[in-house]
Amino acid sequence: MNQMEIFKNPEFGAIRAVEIDGEPWLVGKDVALALGYKNPQEAIRNHVDAEDKGVSEILTPGGIQKLPIINESGLYSLVLSSKLPKAKQFRRWVTSEVLPSIRQHGAYLTREKLWEVATSPEALLKLCSDLLAEREKNAALQADNARLQGKAVYYDLFINLRHSTNLRTTAKELDVPERRFVRFLLERRYVYRTPSGCVLPYAKGSNEGLFCVKDFCRNGHTGSYTLVTPKGKLHFAELRSLILVTV
Repeated sequence: MNQMEIFKNPEFGAIRAVEIDGEPWLVGKDVALALGYKNPQEAIRNHVDAEDKGVSEILTPGGIQKLPIINESGLYSLVLSSKLPKAKQFRRWVTSEVLPSIRQHGAYLTREKLWEVATSPEALLKLCSDLLAEREKNAALQADNARLQGKAVYYDLFINLRHSTNLRTTAKELDVPERRFVRFLLERRYVYRTPSGCVLPYAKGSNEGLFCVKDFCRNGHTGSYTLVTPKGKLHFAELRSLILVTV
């Protein structure tokens, strides 16, 4: 059973979240409604991959409930498919405030929470106790970092790769013509074309996590092709209006 935290925003309402194994998970229905989806269950079913969603028993004011939850990757999937004009602002709020605060403190320090800590010795004592426990937990986890580093590299290279798509598929997801998308990438020097006609990213784009390159071997011939990562898709979704006017 997981303790629920409620995050409030004047524009997007309330988002419920829990921390599971040190990672933040959001109640999918709340995220979908905030992003303008009329049918949250359908949105989660159609847009969020199986490994990015689940069900958790959460302790709420009304008792223990089983609620559908999504992780950060699932959040990106719903943001990319949302037609809400303020979807970018919602994503920025969640990724810049909510998720980092959960990871750092294990709780979202809203104004209400800060006021409670400032006016209640019991609340302050509990917060200090929680932070001390978190620090001890982090110290123990740091001892395992060397062993886990190989697994993290494996995840980045193989698991995240499944969420990356080639330029043609990415253009379809962004709802822009493929030729304009490629021309935009070339003109803005995100990518370059090799003498053999391959489109590959400059080192800067790869280092920023916008692209990854996959090698292939077919009929005795080897080569490489470019994939756009989930982070890259969000980046270019924000530049969609510029892509559409590329001549």
